[in-house]
Parts: sequence; structure tokens; C-alpha cells
Amino acid sequence: MPKPPRFFISPEQVVGSRIIVSVEDVHHITTVLRMKAGEMLILSDGKGTEYTVKIAQVNGTEIATEIVNESRRQIPYPRVTLGQGLPKSDKMDWIVQKATELGVWNIVPLITERTIVKVGDEKKRIVRWRKICREAAMQSNRVDIPAIGHILSFKDFLRTSNFEPGTLFLLPWEEGTTPIKDALHGKSDVNDIIVLIGPEGGFTTAEVEMAKGKGFHLVSLGPNILRTETAAVAVLSMIGYEYR
Repeated sequence: MPKPPRFFISPEQVVGSRIIVSVEDVHHITTVLRMKAGEMLILSDGKGTEYTVKIAQVNGTEIATEIVNESRRQIPYPRVTLGQGLPKSDKMDWIVQKATELGVWNIVPLITERTIVKVGDEKKRIVRWRKICREAAMQSNRVDIPAIGHILSFKDFLRTSNFEPGTLFLLPWEEGTTPIKDALHGKSDVNDIIVLIGPEGGFTTAEVEMAKGKGFHLVSLGPNILRTETAAVAVLSMIGYEYR
């Protein structure tokens, strides 16, 4: 028997033994999936708790559900933050989607020295990226939704990054001499990983040196130079292989 469809809710939507589903999910559940009273859904609060619920009542703007079962799913570690230099056109949309599928915990869009994109509609972009994150998290059966931070300059990101013990810092670079597998292997005490990926033109030497001074390992992804969107997916896949 196929699993019930999954949707995200906020913890505030859980009231006693009932959960009210609202906003865009109502249209998807009733019009796209054509679900009716008596059918089952899985609702996740984005913090590790999942509810199996039965649809009790459907109207035009809300769906009332009754909780049948409650369970916990562990949010996987290490938590991965992707600092992504903003690429051209709609490549960031694709990166956000694939990074979500691959388990990223936090995405921070970065303005670097070689960023070409003009950012004049930051709020609109972030709303779009958060929507892509939510949809990709539902599709990939994630228990949580990645956070999307405000667009930051490269310097501000380095200044505000988490430099707590148990954090591994990685910057893939074409002149990096340490294979990324060596940087990842055997690091069982790692709680967080921060990865920096440059835009189409890559990071400048000054930016690389700045990151190195903050503790970033300059790692190699192999002999081929990868596009920015390919590099992000490659690194997250390697991290997933090592730790998941």
C-alpha cells in the first residue's frame, strides 16, 4: 500500500488531537490529489515530529484533520550549511532544489567579488527560494525544511559564521591540494559542515586567502573544473555518502 501524501505544517497548527491544513496545500490536496474525508495524510512540523492524520472535513479554505498516530524522526547530522555564490539566470533555483534533496540544512546566498547578478529584489527571491525548499523537502521525504538566509557579502558571511568546535570548513578550489575525501574521512566528531561555493568565475585569490585564514580547508574535487551548480551538488553528494 502506498504511503499517504506528505505535507509540512507549523507546530502552531497542532491543537489537541486536531490539525488544520490551510493555504496552498488545500488546493493541492483537494484539486490535484482529489482527496476526501476519511483519507489519510502525513503532516510534518519541520522539527522532527510527524503526524498520520485522517481528513475529517474539507471546505474551500481549510482541511480539518484528526491525529491517528504521532512519531519522531531524527534530523540527520552533521548539519550542512551551503554558502553559495550567486550564479546567473535561474541557476540558483536549481541549486536550492537539488541541495534540499541532498540534505542541506541551511543555504546562504553570497555576493562575491565575481558575482555578476544584480540583486534588486532580494525579498522576492528569498520567498521564491523558500517555496522551492518546501516543495523539494516534501518531494524528497525530508523531515525538515532547509533555512534560506538573507543575501550576504562574502566578508559578512565569514565574519558571522559558526566557528564552534566540531565544525568542518570546506572550500573547493581548483588549486586545492587536499582531496575532499581526505578532508571528510574519519571526522566522526563533526556536528556541522560549512561549504563555500563560488559563482561562475570562482573565488578570487584574496577571498580564498581570507577563508583560509578563518580555518577553511582548500579541497580538490578532482582534476576537472566544475560549473558552480555542479560543484554544489558534487560536494553535498560526497558529504551524504560519507555521513548518511
